[in-house]
Amino acid sequence: MVSAIVLAAGMSTRLDKDKSKQLLSLGKKTIIETVINKLLASEVEEIIVVVGYQAGMIRSLIQSKEVKICYNKDYKLGQSTSLKKGLLSIASNCKAILCVLADQPLVRKETINQLITEFKVEGELIVAPEYKEHRGNPVLFSADLKSEMLKISGDRGARDLIDKYRKQSKLIKVDDQGVIFDVDTKEDYLRLLIKHIYRLL
Repeated sequence: MVSAIVLAAGMSTRLDKDKSKQLLSLGKKTIIETVINKLLASEVEEIIVVVGYQAGMIRSLIQSKEVKICYNKDYKLGQSTSLKKGLLSIASNCKAILCVLADQPLVRKETINQLITEFKVEGELIVAPEYKEHRGNPVLFSADLKSEMLKISGDRGARDLIDKYRKQSKLIKVDDQGVIFDVDTKEDYLRLLIKHIYRLL
């Protein structure tokens, strides 16, 4: 089983202090709904969404979907606290863990499936997408690394793990700018809206 952990608990301090960026509109949906819909359409078999800031509003949007929702009361202490919360909720038969950022709605479902296929065929410890020589997200981790992932701290933890197991990792070249595009500022959000409209043309 491949489980996805969607990290959707953080505050949007650089964008809008009063509204979680996951709740911003993207077409007829919100950013978080778009991210989850991509996962539901992919080969991911379990989706865990970790919420924190404005959890009630996010929960009301996604509770009807086939996802498991976990609340992280320590979300202000960094992204790693949300990752740990998600890790403790994955199924016991999980073989791989896809770490998904909730502010990257442009990632294609085909990219997600590429990562999963690579893991199933080659069995690397870590599989990540690469766009024009830039490593992106989401990143797929073998469940064999779960115990180490539970020990990480701060917001760099997962990146340090990737560096540690570089020789047992695989970067997959993808034609998907979405893997390196996230929404942190108002300018990012404006660019997101433009890119979304362009994809619809």
